[in-house]
Amino acid sequence: MTHNQGKLYFLICMLLPLLTCFAQKPDKEFITMDEAISRALGENNSLKASEFALRKAEWDTRNAWTQLFPSLTFNTRFMWIDDSTYRERDFTRFFPPELNIPKTVFQETWSSSLDLEMPLFNWAAYNGIRMAKTNEKLAKEQKKSNRQVVIFEVISGYLNVLKAKEVLELQNEYLELSKLNYEKAERLYQADRYSKTEALRWKLDFQQQKSLVVTAETELKNAVTILNKLINKEIFSDIDVDNNIPKSIETERDQLLQKDTEEIYEMIKLPDDKLVEVNAGLAALKSGARMSELIYQNSYSSYMPNINLAYTYAWRDNNTIALDGNSPQTLVINFSLPIFSGFKNYTSLKSNYHSYKQNKEEFNDQLKEIKLSLTAIANAIINLRTQLELSDVNVELSAGNYRIVEQQKEKGLVSNIDFIDAKLNNQKARQDKITADYDFISVMVQLYYMLGHIDIFVN
Repeated sequence: MTHNQGKLYFLICMLLPLLTCFAQKPDKEFITMDEAISRALGENNSLKASEFALRKAEWDTRNAWTQLFPSLTFNTRFMWIDDSTYRERDFTRFFPPELNIPKTVFQETWSSSLDLEMPLFNWAAYNGIRMAKTNEKLAKEQKKSNRQVVIFEVISGYLNVLKAKEVLELQNEYLELSKLNYEKAERLYQADRYSKTEALRWKLDFQQQKSLVVTAETELKNAVTILNKLINKEIFSDIDVDNNIPKSIETERDQLLQKDTEEIYEMIKLPDDKLVEVNAGLAALKSGARMSELIYQNSYSSYMPNINLAYTYAWRDNNTIALDGNSPQTLVINFSLPIFSGFKNYTSLKSNYHSYKQNKEEFNDQLKEIKLSLTAIANAIINLRTQLELSDVNVELSAGNYRIVEQQKEKGLVSNIDFIDAKLNNQKARQDKITADYDFISVMVQLYYMLGHIDIFVN
């Protein structure tokens, strides 16, 4: 080897690992369900907004209390009048100087005072505190509801990815089998041991299986895209999830499968107040209805008297900014009672009353809808549990039948069509079981979400 060849060989050895790194595709980012939930909770814009809404409501409550506190202000006023006006107002010039009459008019006048004001009775201020507290409670329930929605959506999205992966794995497994059978059929056809119809039947089966694989791949991509959005990742990010259902979900699924029909119905038979307590969405609606009731009650403030106290400590007007001279003090208690306001108060009260009744009826309707949905979910769980048992038997039966037909085919006792039908029946049975498994889990997650127990799946 020459010297130049040695240098070239050394350069290739140095660059080869670097070129290999550039040629390799980046690995998929692996994410667990807990990581997905944590990421979504930490970066979700809706949750951040609800957190700010809660902080605002807390400060609004503090502000409502301050409406009952006294306020103290210091006021200073400067006034200048022209010469002619000053001469017209200054009557001291008409009296002899020896009388020493105090001067009360100045061309440049400063007046200062300390003014204290405090409400003694104000219905709107008292009711405003109740409204602020209710709004704070509403903000808390809304934040809790938003959090539960995010967790529910992320778990559902994660399970959809898991299901799509499992279906794709199944379809690829049968695609490989179809490919082997198709290649074998082509060889037998070339050897004149298969008819063209038999060879085309295997080719059709292979093409159908390829179509199923493509469909499964697109469904997986769609599921991953949705999950990316939920966890605030780039939509087209390439992520991967664990191939196994999370332990927390498996545990709850197994426990739910052990419950009988009456126990499942008992889970949803909650009193109205308890259902509102556990369901954050309903609790938020009830707080909203309560807020509209308080707004309606606040309308009565236009009929109520207002009693205010005002105290002033002033320095009499003079020609200097210094706080000197006489200091008059005044104390005023003002009583104000509206007599007639052109029906503005009456029409406003009626408007707020009907708004309150509307919100109350909407809440009652939503309460009934939640009960109806819970009943439908409980029925779905009972139905899907039966389907799971059926799918287990169907998979066992179709797998056994497929093995028998496969053995008979090797002996030439069954046709290719019978063998393909047995394979497709086994494939459909396994896919139906995957669907039943994930449908049951999805309905279970929905039940726990509506009962306020979604956090049980979060570690």
